[in-house]
Amino acid sequence: MGMVEYKLFKIWPEHLKEMRMPGRKVIDIRVQDPKDKEKDFSKLEPGDILYFKDTNGEVLKAAVMKDKNKKAYVRHYRSAEELLIHEGVENVWPNVKDFDEAVRKCLQFPGYRERVKKQGIFAIGFEKLQIYVAGPYTAKTRFGLRKNIMRAIKTGIEISKLGYIPFVPHSALANWEKLGLSENECIALENDQVRKADAFFFIAPSPGTNNERKLALELDLDIFTSLDRLKFWKPVNRKSDV
Repeated sequence: MGMVEYKLFKIWPEHLKEMRMPGRKVIDIRVQDPKDKEKDFSKLEPGDILYFKDTNGEVLKAAVMKDKNKKAYVRHYRSAEELLIHEGVENVWPNVKDFDEAVRKCLQFPGYRERVKKQGIFAIGFEKLQIYVAGPYTAKTRFGLRKNIMRAIKTGIEISKLGYIPFVPHSALANWEKLGLSENECIALENDQVRKADAFFFIAPSPGTNNERKLALELDLDIFTSLDRLKFWKPVNRKSDV
C-alpha cells in the first residue's frame, strides 16, 4: 500500500463507475478545498492511495501514478480548458467527445467554477491496484480441474469490473509446469506475485491457497473472501474480512 491514504468521499456513482472501467479514465481532477487541512494535493507522493467512496458507499482504491521523473503525477493548471488540452479529454472523461462538454463536466461539482478561477485545478494520474486471486487448482478429475480454473477466471473478471487488476495464476501460469518449469518454480513465481499485490482474494482453501494466504498475512495485505466486501473496501487499519 501507499504511504498515505487520501479519503475522497461523496463521489457520484456514475463517476465511480467510469473510473472502474478497464483501461479508460486515468486522470482524476481535484480542486483544493481551503477548508480541508488534511489534504494538500500538491504534496501527493507516488503510491499514495486515493480512497474514492461514492454516495452509495461503494469504494474504489487507486494509487497515485509515478511520472517519467519518478515523481507523483500531479499537475496544476490555471483552468479546466488548459487541463483538458494537456491531459487529453479521453483520459479525464472517456465517454465525452465534445471539448465544451468536458469543460462543463470539470466544473459541474459544487463550488468548482468559482474555486478554479481563484486556485486553479489539479490533474492527478492514478493507476489501479493489483489483487491476487487465490483458489484451488488441482483436482481429482479433469472436470474438477476445469471447474477450479473457470471459477478463478470468473472471479478475476468480476474483480476487474470493480476497478482492480486481478492476477489469476490459474490462467496466467497455465501449463507452465508442462512446458519447462518445476512445481516449486511455479509456486515461487506465484509467491512473487503475492508480494507485488495490493490485496489478496481468497476463493476457497487448499494446501496451496492456504500457504499463499499465510504469506499474504505476513505481508499485512487486506484479505477478501467476497466481492461484496471488496466493493465496500474498508479504510486502512482494517486488514482482513476473514
